[in-house]
Amino acid sequence: MKVIAQTAALQEALALAGSIVVTRTPKPVLQCVKLIAAGKVLTVLSTDLEASCRYQVTAVKVEKEGEALVPAERLAGIVRESTDEEQLTLETDKEACLVRSSAGRFKVFGYDPGEYPAIPEFADKVDFQIAAATLATMIGKTLFATAKAHSHYAISGVLWEAGGKKLQLVATDGHRLAQARGMLGKAAAREVTAIVPAKLMALTQRVAGGGEEMLEVRLEENQILIRTARAVLISALVQGNFPKYGDVIPRECTRKAKIKTAAFEHRIRQAALLTNEESRGIRLSFAAEKVTLTSRAPEAGEAEVTCPITYEGEGMDIAFNPLFLIDALRVAGSEDISLEMSAPNKPAVLKAGNDFLYVLMPVDLG
Repeated sequence: MKVIAQTAALQEALALAGSIVVTRTPKPVLQCVKLIAAGKVLTVLSTDLEASCRYQVTAVKVEKEGEALVPAERLAGIVRESTDEEQLTLETDKEACLVRSSAGRFKVFGYDPGEYPAIPEFADKVDFQIAAATLATMIGKTLFATAKAHSHYAISGVLWEAGGKKLQLVATDGHRLAQARGMLGKAAAREVTAIVPAKLMALTQRVAGGGEEMLEVRLEENQILIRTARAVLISALVQGNFPKYGDVIPRECTRKAKIKTAAFEHRIRQAALLTNEESRGIRLSFAAEKVTLTSRAPEAGEAEVTCPITYEGEGMDIAFNPLFLIDALRVAGSEDISLEMSAPNKPAVLKAGNDFLYVLMPVDLG
């Protein structure tokens, strides 16, 4: 194999592919990326046996087709520190990879490419298409609410539900629930439901960015494949039954507040300054035209701030974990939000437009 690649394009490919590679494993080949030079493309492959990536680098000149299996961290480090070089030459010497620039030469010992696990390709069958920017926004509005414990329980992933021209994502950690909706490019080929791991969600958001391209999605019995213009991301699905989220979304709320998102987030941050691990909560007292936010922490002090609102219903006091509120307000993407409540010990619903809904359990401050 011998290719001449643009350094910036190679850096981008190795940064994404390398984020999948496991750093600690008894199998050295899993610490590597596989390079395949064929036609006019250099394909960079990586896998941790659950998530995989096929990234195509087109800003290359393939002088000799072939393959290489190279430790990802070492190769990425060489390429990352070659920012002053416009292009690099990669060439195989048996199981070693030679990297040449105008100012240097590196020889990285690798392995037999035939030892690398097979990574599926994206077949022509597509279940649905969605704009990259739309999916990236939806992921941002849900991923933060997944359970952070390293487990294979269903709530460690995000539920995808596609049907007609709509896609819905739902995430929960048992204390809160985030739901985002988006429109597909055209009607889905079939209705699909799957629980997608948080790791792949983050990778997809990273690849999608704010681009206008259409992403193609295919779901199989045990895995999901997502194709972009540059990459194919593959992952095993999370097994198990996702909670019946519809049962926890309040249907009738007797109190409703409309609040400016930025002002509300600012006031919550202020009130949260005087909380601690023992008193991780702020009290919100709703009245006709304002909400008063108070906090108290032993040996720290007290805080009281107000925020203007439009309010319907009887006045009420309710307490929340401020970090959980801030998480939702940060991604709401709307100038105003509505907060709907029924009682101090019942879940509240935060809504931003028609595409974002967030259910939040109150806390007991005693």
